[in-house]
Amino acid sequence: MGAPDSESPQQQNEWSNSFWDCCSPAGTCFWGCCLPCCLFGKTQSRLEDPALKESSSMNGNCCLYYLTAQVGFQWVLLMIKRGEIRRRFGIEGSGCGDCASAYCCPCCVLVQHEKELEVQSTRVQTGYQAPAAMAYGPQ
Repeated sequence: MGAPDSESPQQQNEWSNSFWDCCSPAGTCFWGCCLPCCLFGKTQSRLEDPALKESSSMNGNCCLYYLTAQVGFQWVLLMIKRGEIRRRFGIEGSGCGDCASAYCCPCCVLVQHEKELEVQSTRVQTGYQAPAAMAYGPQ
């Protein structure tokens, strides 16, 4: 038997955070609205290295987002990445929903992606936690 595939979907079915919960934390909201290419770069780095041990938000993904945003097609990139995140973590949704979300509010999508990957990376880092042993008192 081999080790479990880290790419297999989890039994989650929903995003950990609402699409409309993009204003908190304020720092992530700021990055999503004012420096979206940097947040996109950071999020893509987190997909590859959940602990973000050796990463920078200024990377190739950041440049790719910047270039696509210059011609108004960043939503296509976000739509594709949203589908990848959904498949990886077993989140329900559709390509049409991904398209509408990415086109109508790219800032909200960026923040939701980052928050989802933060939650997922915490799950990966902590792994399985055995329940505490039962303590029996004197009778």
